[in-house]
Amino acid sequence: MTALSTIIDRRYDDRYVRDVLVRLASAPTDVPLGQFEIDPTDPKIHHFVHDIVKPELERLGVGRIEADELNNLVCRIGTGGPPTLLLMTYTTAQHGNYTTPEMEGRIANGRAYGFDEDCVFGKGTSQCKGAMASALGALKILEDERMRLTGTLIFVVNAESQSSHRCSIRIIDGHQIRADHGIVAIGCPLITLGNRGRVDIVVTVQGQVAHSSQPQLGKNAIWGAYEALGRIRALHQGLTRSHPRLGREQVEPYRLVLSPIAPHTIPDTACFTLDRRLLPGADVDGAVEEVRRALADLGPYDVRVEKSVHHLPAEVPPDAPIVKALTDAYRAVTGAPPEVGYVGYTFDAGYACAQGIPTVMFGPTFHAGRVHGSEIVATEFVPLSQVRTFAKVYAHAIMSLLR
Repeated sequence: MTALSTIIDRRYDDRYVRDVLVRLASAPTDVPLGQFEIDPTDPKIHHFVHDIVKPELERLGVGRIEADELNNLVCRIGTGGPPTLLLMTYTTAQHGNYTTPEMEGRIANGRAYGFDEDCVFGKGTSQCKGAMASALGALKILEDERMRLTGTLIFVVNAESQSSHRCSIRIIDGHQIRADHGIVAIGCPLITLGNRGRVDIVVTVQGQVAHSSQPQLGKNAIWGAYEALGRIRALHQGLTRSHPRLGREQVEPYRLVLSPIAPHTIPDTACFTLDRRLLPGADVDGAVEEVRRALADLGPYDVRVEKSVHHLPAEVPPDAPIVKALTDAYRAVTGAPPEVGYVGYTFDAGYACAQGIPTVMFGPTFHAGRVHGSEIVATEFVPLSQVRTFAKVYAHAIMSLLR
């Protein structure tokens, strides 16, 4: 056993990690069914950050805490000098919508869900709250050991709730953060070397209202949307850019709204949203312009194409120091190597990477494939064994990079 592992095993506080995860899981931070986002200034996000997480950081007493108007927290630990590690946690639960209120913050055996061990249930547990509890557990290890870091750990609570980089931009640019390494502490079972980016492109097809008995007097936006979506399909089929591990780019409609909704009334407006997936090196504005060109001259309809929220793609070299530190940490804690690779979805590492901070995603979760099927909205939980493992992994990586 290494010297770091001995310190971590001696200082790890299992009761603390269990208790803090229960408190995190008991506080609602979810995007409700029927909504696609909430604002980071939403009252329940404010409560979670300022009444639960911030007091916890103050109790740990690890460093000075900065807060901003978007409910982000930044805590700087150590000398203030290099090397610097960014450890970013998150507040908002975006899935697990079928978790019953009675299960929120409850410790129970997960046998019925395929895990015969103690788990903590609640929306966000396998996405962000398990990782936040692990990160807080790692900070407690450092504090209990009175560990003097020669570098700087920047611990962040990111209140992102809109599938964008809005809060990351506020944190990294607004708080003037520069770092040598970055970890997005989120439910991801592999150390991510890269992921695709994405931009939402909102297309509005404008026609003319008429009674459905006399369609010739109007311009039915449904037919306009049909024609527009045919062109989008052709655009998707014509995309040729690909990545050996991330696959092809894509453009996929995932939301369609018609208006007005009235008896026997032809709608004059069809609004649909495209999920445009991007590979490393792609240009967000260029991808939007491709759609704009594809939908030009859609007479007799007027068409508006607008860029909405986006995430940048991310890619980190396999030999990056943060990859090695987490690989060595995971092996030291578990005795086995972690999975290292790429994911098809996107989250928040792209903005940090774009600002020169090599950043990977890695954290406790209960399943690698929560991006399809009924699992997205199913009851959410995280095994306590996973949270325990990652508390030690984060502590090991922090010490190895900054001690």
